[in-house]
This record gives sequence, C-alpha cells and structure tokens, in this order.
Amino acid sequence: MPEPTDASAAIEHRLHPLSIGFSLGSQLRRAILPLIVGGASANFLGGVEMRFVLLIGLIPLVVGSVVRYLTFRYRYEEAELVIRSGLLFRRERHVPYARIQNLDAVQGVFHRVLGVVEVKLQTGGGEEPEATLTVLPLPALAALRERVREGKREAAGEMTAAEEGTLLHLPARELLLHGLLQNRGMVLIAAAFGIAWETGLFERASDWVAGEQSWIGPAVEGAAADVVASGVLATVAAVGALVAAFVIFARVLSIAWTLVRLHDYRVVRSEEGLRATFGMLTQVAATIPLRRVQTVTIHEGLLQRWAGRVAVGVQTAGGGGGQPGNADPHRHRLAPILRRERLRDFLREVIPELDAPEVGWEPVSPLAFRRVVRGTCFVATLASVPLYFTLGAWGVAFHAAFLAWAVFYARRYVDSLGWALKDDMIWFRSGWLWRRTTIARYTRIQVVALRASPLDRWRDLARLRVDTAGAGAATHKVDIPYLPAATARHLRRHLAAEAARTAFRW
Repeated sequence: MPEPTDASAAIEHRLHPLSIGFSLGSQLRRAILPLIVGGASANFLGGVEMRFVLLIGLIPLVVGSVVRYLTFRYRYEEAELVIRSGLLFRRERHVPYARIQNLDAVQGVFHRVLGVVEVKLQTGGGEEPEATLTVLPLPALAALRERVREGKREAAGEMTAAEEGTLLHLPARELLLHGLLQNRGMVLIAAAFGIAWETGLFERASDWVAGEQSWIGPAVEGAAADVVASGVLATVAAVGALVAAFVIFARVLSIAWTLVRLHDYRVVRSEEGLRATFGMLTQVAATIPLRRVQTVTIHEGLLQRWAGRVAVGVQTAGGGGGQPGNADPHRHRLAPILRRERLRDFLREVIPELDAPEVGWEPVSPLAFRRVVRGTCFVATLASVPLYFTLGAWGVAFHAAFLAWAVFYARRYVDSLGWALKDDMIWFRSGWLWRRTTIARYTRIQVVALRASPLDRWRDLARLRVDTAGAGAATHKVDIPYLPAATARHLRRHLAAEAARTAFRW
C-alpha cells in the first residue's frame, strides 16, 4: 500500500454507519437488566406499563449512539493517529504510531455478515483500550494496520521484514481435550442459572415441572419413592448416576464452548510480534508485541499433567492488566493447551534469551512447613467444631481426618515452592494441584520489594516480590514467601542491581 500523501493524510474518516446499531446493541446488553428491573418496579408500585418505561429508557441510548457516530472522526497524520469525539465535551487524542502496541480486531456473526469489524487500539498508558472503533469496514481495518506498521518502521528508522511462520495451531482434537480438561461447562451452567433466576425463568420452569397440571412432578416423585423403597444401595446408586450425568453434561458443554470459542486457534509470527487468531462465531485477531511481554507463566493443572499438556500465558505492559476481555484471552493464555515436549521451543519464541534446558530450583526455608502447618491445622480445627455438636463422638474422627489433610496439604504446598536465577531471569513456581511457574526477565523488573510480618521477623524470614509493568491483581507473580532473611536481602540487592544496570524498553 503506498504511503499517504500530505493531502490524503489530513482527510478525516468516519466510522461505518452501522456503528449506530452496534453501539446501541452494546449499550443494550449492559442496560437491559436495569431497564427490566426498573420497568417491573414501576409497574408494581405505580401501575406504569413496563413497555412505556423501556421505551423511555431506550431514547437516551439511541440518541447517544447517533451522536457518537456523528461526532467520531479519525485521521492519519505523519507520525500519529488523531481521534476526535464528543459533542458538548470534545476530546481529541493523539496516538503516535510507535506507541500503539496492540491492534485487536473482533468480528461476531453479524460483523462478518455485514462486512464490518470492531477495532481496539491499546498503548502502554493503562488497562483500558486507548480507543475502540465500533465499527469499521474491512478495507479501513487493512489501511489502519498498514499505516500503523509504516509509522512504526519510520519511528524505528528501519524497514525490516519479519519472518512469517505459524508457531501454534490447535486442531479440533486438541481443542476437544482442552475443553474436557478445563471444565468451563460449570461456569456456563452457573451463568445460565443466574440469568434464569434474575429473569424469572427458573420460577416459571418450576411451575411447569411441579404445577398441578403437570405430569412431570408426580412422575419424578414416584420414581424417587420407588428408589428409596428399594434400599440404601439403590438410593446411593441413583444419586451417583445423577451426579455422573451432571458431570458429563458439564464436560460436554465445556467441549462445545471451547470448540466454538477457540475454533482454528493459531499463533503466527508477524512483523509486529505474535498474532493470535481464533473463533467460530466471534472471530478475534490480536497482536502481542514481543517487546511488551513482561512475564511468562506456565500453567499446569492436575488433569493437564496426567495428559502431558501445559498452558502458557503472558502479561504485557498496558495490555489490560491481566484482565481478560473480548480480545484478551490470547494474552492470558497465549497457548491454551500445548504438548509438554513442545514447551521449551515455544518459550524460546516468546523469550529468545531462553537457553538452558533445565532449571535448578532452590527451596524456601525449612521453617516454612512449621509456619504453614500451624495455619492449616488451625483452620481444620475451626471446621471441626460444629461437627462435635452435630455428630458427637464421630466429630473426633472427622477432626483427625481434617488434621491429617492439613498436614499433608502443608507439606505438599511447601515442597512445591521454588525459585531460581537463570538466563538473566528470575523463575518462581508454586502450587501442587494447580502448578504455576512465572518467568520474569531482569530487563522487565520495575520494583523489588522485601516484606516481613511480625511472625516472619520472629523466625528470621522474609517475602520477596518482583513487580513488572502490566501485572494484574489476579495474575501469578514472582512473589516468593518464607525465604531466609539473609537470602531475601541478597536476592533483593542482586535483582535491583541487575534491573538498574539494564535499560527498560517499552
């Protein structure tokens, strides 16, 4: 695509006219429940018809969508993208091409049918996108990508052509296994239950099943009575069969959700970094600049380890703080499922400095087990107190079982903790059922903090935490507990010196 001339660069571009409909639909998804609740309340308290309340509530949403379309403009300047919006309160944003880190494109079913796309621009300035362009025609997206790419080249003072190549492609078999292991179906069932409860569908379904005119309720009650009358074994077998059916149903939902959500999942090496594309109904194409990667985390659940699989996630500076959104699951899980034997090669694509094949893990202090086991045994004792009142002497047996589990858990938890310094990086692992290993390069370290509670100081222990840009509250960080105080101080001095010796690059 030829570089725009000065005359064409000053041309202001509009969003697609369909932006009005998509913007209104997005607002309706957020406002529909409050509108329904408000309409129902007005109908109950004041006798006002619900449809009248809904109509009144829709007016500002429609007006806002139209005003946004009419006032939103963007244009290409020589070194920056300029975005203007607002009617009463006007806002003009100047986004240098070199600062645009992620350019994400999201296409739902209606987007694809109508030939439009939603685009999100992200910089390192915060957790939210710098701008959301809802919606653009597909040729406008191609022009935007090309202009941003050229602007980055000009800012870098070089014209480079990155080697294209597919790093990861998940076939249907791997996606099926991923859905089976993840069990996302429980989340879907819980969400469906919540929606049914809020909208009254649950109550209507109960009336339909157990109403006076229904034959389903009496049939179920009769079958349950027959099973109970057959004896304890039949009752236990029936309950077990129901539980097994529910688990199978949840797994089937999880597999279906995964096959649709992550359909044709690919991670491709591009000039901007890594590009993840996926989705059957809603198609997502997003870029992960390698220079923005702050930490890499390897996720291993119990079922994943049995299946010889892992997942790899990355945290990027300014990429949402680790909070997944419409286009962010690819960052939270860059590789949703990966064969363990491919892990090292995949990590080298994300962290080129990675070299050594093995990691020599250092344990935490031997006093850590005492600290942890006291806390777990205290919780086990509190949980056993109600059982003494309800079960009498049997409470002693449950208390002993809880204490045994508390000791076992404490031992496994402490044994799973480990840290290492390798290839100019700090590694930290934790968890034994759900294992997490996070890698942070010295060049990405922002702050090294040393913390010690009164109990830590009494035992001469300390906690070392390494902060990087873009780490969210829910992400696994390099946060090493129960270190000997001398070791923690030595690590802090070493990491702080390494971080100060190297320049941080955005």
